[in-house]
Amino acid sequence: MKLKFFFKILFFSLLLIENSYAYIDPGSGSALISVIIGFFVALGITLKTYWYKLKSFFNFSKDQANSNKEEKD
Repeated sequence: MKLKFFFKILFFSLLLIENSYAYIDPGSGSALISVIIGFFVALGITLKTYWYKLKSFFNFSKDQANSNKEEKD
């Protein structure tokens, strides 16, 4: 019920939108580009960190199996 009311308000407010004549200066554009680049760099570092943790987890189990074999010999 509340969701239908929300969509009605959203629909009617979209019908009443007028031009805003807003000005976006060049500094805002460069700030937006910096945010986008920062997001992708942070995403890359996060993926790299988890990739190496996952890789070391599987390499550790192989190294542990090899060391157990050597101890038995």
